[in-house]
Amino acid sequence: MPAFVVIDLDIADPDGFRQYVEGVGPLMQRFGGRNLITDGDALVLEGDWKPSTLVIHEFPDRETVQRFWDCPEYQPLKDLRRKHSTVKVVVGENPS
Repeated sequence: MPAFVVIDLDIADPDGFRQYVEGVGPLMQRFGGRNLITDGDALVLEGDWKPSTLVIHEFPDRETVQRFWDCPEYQPLKDLRRKHSTVKVVVGENPS
């Protein structure tokens, strides 16, 4: 069942963050992940959550997301991401 990674992304250093994007894209694809949305102007319909940039990725399932998140190749990329941005990340599945 597909799993969706929802990210509230606030980029502090766009040039530094670009290095992260260049590295994470191919790695995410190796795990069957793909980017669905990157929106710097998400429409808030209710509540007070206003992400700087809303990002949504799709993976084959929750277990694959966890393997991607924990894989050794992703760890230095996470450090790079943390250096140039702050994020809130959640994962959900659609039990259709």
